[in-house]
Amino acid sequence: MKIIFEEINELSSEKVALFSLGKFGYVFINKDPIFFNKLRPLIETSLANESFQEDVMRAYTEGCMNEKAAILKEFEAKRDHPTAVMFYALQIEQVDKRLAITTIQHLIDHLKNYLNEYPGTLEILNNSYKYIHGEDGSSYIEENYVNYRIGCILHSKHQSIRGRIEMLDLKYSEVVESEYEKIGIDIKKEDAQFSKYSLVSLNNNIQIFNNKDSQTIRDERIGRHFWIKVPRKLLSSIEILIEKRMLSEIAFRIDYVSDYVPALEDKEFGAPLRLKISSLPKLSKFYSTDKYENNLWIHHDTDKLSLTFEELMEDFEVAGDYIVTQVIHLEYSSKGEDFFITHLDHEFIAYTLESYQERLSNANIKGHRKIKTFKIDNSMIPFNINIDGDLFLLRVLDSYFKNDDLIREYFEKIN
Repeated sequence: MKIIFEEINELSSEKVALFSLGKFGYVFINKDPIFFNKLRPLIETSLANESFQEDVMRAYTEGCMNEKAAILKEFEAKRDHPTAVMFYALQIEQVDKRLAITTIQHLIDHLKNYLNEYPGTLEILNNSYKYIHGEDGSSYIEENYVNYRIGCILHSKHQSIRGRIEMLDLKYSEVVESEYEKIGIDIKKEDAQFSKYSLVSLNNNIQIFNNKDSQTIRDERIGRHFWIKVPRKLLSSIEILIEKRMLSEIAFRIDYVSDYVPALEDKEFGAPLRLKISSLPKLSKFYSTDKYENNLWIHHDTDKLSLTFEELMEDFEVAGDYIVTQVIHLEYSSKGEDFFITHLDHEFIAYTLESYQERLSNANIKGHRKIKTFKIDNSMIPFNINIDGDLFLLRVLDSYFKNDDLIREYFEKIN
């Protein structure tokens, strides 16, 4: 099975690269011979083997436990927030339900019923199937879903082990060295810690990015993010010590290299809209406490002086081959401490399935089409103006977006 997984990992084409469900999802939806002729029959025959069953359940349980540990870690860091208990309790409850599955037969029964219990999953997979094959694939997906999910469980475990091996081999040290070579720097000569231990030392050119979803350092001379394996709270303590000049030398191992990092920071609860609009964070994301898939994104462009609100829902709207969301966009100006809406419009945004899957975690993904329903220009509407007891902007959002609680939460401190 490892050979098959490596064969999947080695797949490379533009179609695979753009497929939002990953390489494993691609070979399944594409009915690739790797899945259809190799992996599927191997799983079906192996399921009669007790050792294989144990491997599946071990990987399944470990995955659930890792997810729960990550949630509990986040909860501990946010315990003092008034909505933290409710916010994280829902996620923990869902993981505990999955952890209650302790036998292979129970897991198979759960997977057989999953598409009936969560029809949105079938719809997403089927839309991908239609996109590739031009026809409905519901029967194929339903017939092979158990094998697909068991394959996913084992592939994820394989990838985890593979990642660990790469870390131990310091794979990304070679990437780091190559990045510095591109700008004419021999990092082994410049950095004694890199020469000795493959660690990158903090210096005047390197900045720490300690975000919720990632901890990285970024050398301004290169412009890429080097991911470091340092827990957020510890890295925060290190930053304080550096600020207090109690720590002057530190170096980090690099586990990954990317062009950007998630920009959510502490925004699961978001930054409620303040009268000082210019101080709003660049990106806020609010989650529903009872339906985690429902969320409200608010993007603040400080250069263009604009705010963009977009609502993503669990029961998203499907129109033909597209998934449709709604956006409220505004531009503002200021006079002293007062802020005014100078432009405002409402749009329907059409996404392909692939782009929508990416949009769920990346605010920079753009829709395929925009359809405006109204647009206001050259206005000077005070942000704090009330109309019949409601802020004007709150009323606009309330008129179009479905999740009232997330909208109210955003405005709670100025309403």
